Formats: sequence, C-alpha cells, structure tokens
Amino acid sequence: MILRENYEPLVQAGLYPEKIIAQSWYYGEGLEGSLPYVWLREGVYERLLKAAESLPEGLRFVIWDGWRSYELQRVLFWKMLERLKAKGHSHNTAHDLAGEFVAVPSKEAETVSWHLTGGAVDLTLADKYGRLLDMGGNFDDTEEHSHTHYYDNHGRGNEVAHENRMTLKRIMEGAGFSNYPSEWWHYDYGNRGWAERTGAEFAFYGYCEPPFKWRD
Repeated sequence: MILRENYEPLVQAGLYPEKIIAQSWYYGEGLEGSLPYVWLREGVYERLLKAAESLPEGLRFVIWDGWRSYELQRVLFWKMLERLKAKGHSHNTAHDLAGEFVAVPSKEAETVSWHLTGGAVDLTLADKYGRLLDMGGNFDDTEEHSHTHYYDNHGRGNEVAHENRMTLKRIMEGAGFSNYPSEWWHYDYGNRGWAERTGAEFAFYGYCEPPFKWRD
C-alpha cells in the first residue's frame, strides 16, 4: 500500500456534546500509553462532524477510541494474545487470531497499525440522555457476534441491534468512512485499512504522534 502522508495534525474530539460525546475507554481502564482525551486527525474529525449532522433526531455519537500510542497498541495486542493462549491456542495460532481484533503493533508505512495513524475511530450511538443503544454486543468483544453483519447471516436474531448497526454504518459511510467488518464499532478514513477496503490509490495517514508531550 502506497502512503502519501499529508501531515494533518491530531485534534481533540468530542467538543460538540449535543452530537458527540468522547469517553477515552482505555484511559478509563488505566492502560499504559492511553490518554484522557480522544484524538483524531483533523480531516477525520471534520468528517465525523459531518456524519453527526446526519444522525436521526435525538441520537448522538459516543467515541471510545481514536489515535493510539504504540505503547497502548502493544499492550492491547499482548492482552489479546494471552487471552487466546489461555484458551489453548498455540503461540503462532493465537498470534494469527489476535490480529483479527487487535492489529499487530507497527509504525512502518506498509504495515502501520490503523489506530496509530489517527485515522481510525471506535464509536457507537446513544440517545439524547447518553444511554447507549443496543448494538447486540459490547465494545471490544472478540466473538463472532461483533462482526458488523452478524445478524444478516444469523437470521436477524436481534432486529433492534441490527438496525442500530446499519444506522451507524450508513451514516459513517455517507461521510466517507469505511467499516472494518469484524468490528461493528470500528471505522477508518485515510489510513491503510480504509485504502485497502475502498480501493483507493494510496493512503495519506501514516504513523503520527500528538503535538504535545504526552510521555512522562
């Protein structure tokens, strides 16, 4: 995949409470390398604001994650790897399976982890009171029901969750994002994952860091 970095800065997300709430999930869990606020590339946040204007009356986005540090990506991958090994998988098999839900930590242009670019966002929908809509599964679940089109392939067992997932997908894709099919909550723009799924000639978000000192 060709990368033509455009050097857009990272900006803080969630400054539009009527339409967007940001809750840094991994900071809440106290994970190494996490930040108290959610950061996204400027162009990603602009598209998210556009998407927010298309939300049905009374709905809001809740953002859980955006840009990740390499340290956080490494922690998340290691935790997933250990979880799968505890289920009896060999190291090599667990390594391959872990990659479906947590990208292998990488800063290299050809293999850069999507969240490390600031071009990936994990989010869901909430009502006007901030109550999360039923999506048929929790954020970061690593089971088949996390697949975006799970209910299309399993008899629509939860019609409400299916419709909520499709509402999120329709609105995000309408603003130029691409969904990662294994995770109903994950959307990309401008990074390697987006380029591969949309057939774009090149990606324009590579590895980046926030414009401030965040390490001790």
